[in-house]
Amino acid sequence: FVKSAANMEMIWCEPGTFLMGNPEGQGVNRPHQVRLTKGFYLGKYEVTQEEYEKVMGENPSKFKGAQLPVEKVNWIKAMEFCEKLTEMETKSGRLLNGWTYTLPTEAQWEYACRAGTKTTYSWGNEINAKLSNYEDSSLKKTVEVGTYLPNHWGFYDMHGNVREWCRDWLGPYPKGTVVDPDGPNTGEKRVDRGGSWGMSAAILRSAQRGRASIQPSSVRNTLGFRL
Repeated sequence: FVKSAANMEMIWCEPGTFLMGNPEGQGVNRPHQVRLTKGFYLGKYEVTQEEYEKVMGENPSKFKGAQLPVEKVNWIKAMEFCEKLTEMETKSGRLLNGWTYTLPTEAQWEYACRAGTKTTYSWGNEINAKLSNYEDSSLKKTVEVGTYLPNHWGFYDMHGNVREWCRDWLGPYPKGTVVDPDGPNTGEKRVDRGGSWGMSAAILRSAQRGRASIQPSSVRNTLGFRL
């Protein structure tokens, strides 16, 4: 992994092909093959409150704690964080020319979440409170990033803790194989993934799609992001 100026750990994902979507899904969730031709770095953890505050100078979260994931961040603020971090890293000389920090596409997110698996969750088809922070955990709040075991590629909290913004507008999946998809050109809501501490097991599935408005009114203490 590498570290950014905010000391954020990133893991490299090699290019690859995978089956995206729910095997039983139709329309917006139909299974289809996705080919990602470019590798990318993705945050090992959800962005923490400490990291967010270093870049943005504020902490909007309800559940306060330096190593808790930042939440109550709408899509616009998440993208603003990415832009400011990119500017900081470029000025410091730590970011290669042409590279930027941003939110993952929905395809990149599911690819990293699955980590080569085809099961309901990255660890298998069953879930319990020892594996993730979700409704049945009865914690009713976020926990520090990295509390639970990572998936096979080393990513933590891809299921539960906080929902995570993706870059894409919400829209129906295409038919057939697609290459490096980045979603529709326009839309009303952006995709979020992974479920949260307050959501049911079904919402935590690798293929499950969430959606939320990008406006400030969309902020929830269940919604954060990773880079």
